[in-house]
Amino acid sequence: MDAVRVIGKEFYGKGPKPFPSLKELTLTNFPNLEFWWTFIQREGFSSLVKLTVRKCLKLCIMPRFPLLKHLELRSCNEMILQSASNLASLTIIVIEEFREQLVFLGNLLQNNALLMSLTIGSCPKLRHISPNIGKLINLKTLTIRWCEELLSLPQGLQNLTSLESLEIIECHSLISLPEDIKGLSSLRSLSIENCNNIASLPLGLQFLTALEHLAIMYCPKLDSLPNLQHLSALKSLIILNCPELVSLSEGLKHVSTLQNLEVRGCPGLQTLPEWVDNLTMLRSLALSDCHNLTSLPGGLQSLSALQHLSIRECPALEERCKKDIGEDWPKINHIAHVYIGQLKFRQYETASCSSQ
Repeated sequence: MDAVRVIGKEFYGKGPKPFPSLKELTLTNFPNLEFWWTFIQREGFSSLVKLTVRKCLKLCIMPRFPLLKHLELRSCNEMILQSASNLASLTIIVIEEFREQLVFLGNLLQNNALLMSLTIGSCPKLRHISPNIGKLINLKTLTIRWCEELLSLPQGLQNLTSLESLEIIECHSLISLPEDIKGLSSLRSLSIENCNNIASLPLGLQFLTALEHLAIMYCPKLDSLPNLQHLSALKSLIILNCPELVSLSEGLKHVSTLQNLEVRGCPGLQTLPEWVDNLTMLRSLALSDCHNLTSLPGGLQSLSALQHLSIRECPALEERCKKDIGEDWPKINHIAHVYIGQLKFRQYETASCSSQ
């Protein structure tokens, strides 16, 4: 509604409690909206739990919502963050597509100790995130994406002892992650994607003993992994398009809980380690676009839990793994489902549904 400049008091009618049953409200694309009437003598929106404001670049002030749980602000004026600081009941915040540096974000975070999920995305001028994030002791999910000028992760990150999921995506000015990441004692999932200048991962990563899923994708300068031997809960490791990576972490041989391993787009990787036979719970192994891998380790033959093997765009390996005639075929002929190039081999045609 391009012409709307004001949401006035007449919007609420004359009842004692405006919109007493409304649970969700969305304002989208009000480019000239400047003023939203704030209640003084009446309490409104007493049931509202979700508010989305999008493409309202002139709006700086909004009413107070006493029970609001879910707030999404997208492509708005930074001043609306200051207005939203009077909220104290939020459990979910999404901040995206802001043109400014989010200097008022700290005030909003400081007042919402119950927050469980925070997403910050598509804020190209954001360089720093308020250390007030360290006060969010109930935060379980943190996602930071498409913030190209972000120089570092916020101070106080180690205080987020309830955090279970952390995603860092397309933050190209990040050079490293802080060592105090080791304080994230409840972290179960960590994903680092499309961060062009990260050359190494912190040593503190090895102390994330609750970590179950680790994904490292499209980090072209990453050439090594830290010691992972203490990741005693790790189930899935995905490494995708890290061309400078030359080897897997030696400490990985002690992670007997690993069930899924994917290595794709890593032409610098020349060998799979012989200690792969230590990964006794490994159920799925995928290798693709790793042109310098020339053979499989003999230890694969002893992995009785391995059910799925995929090898694609690895010319030397595909040649060595040809069914019945390849030199490495004896190492993998016990695996129920094998994919070599475009071919699929099911080793046990009579396998029961339960075993599959």
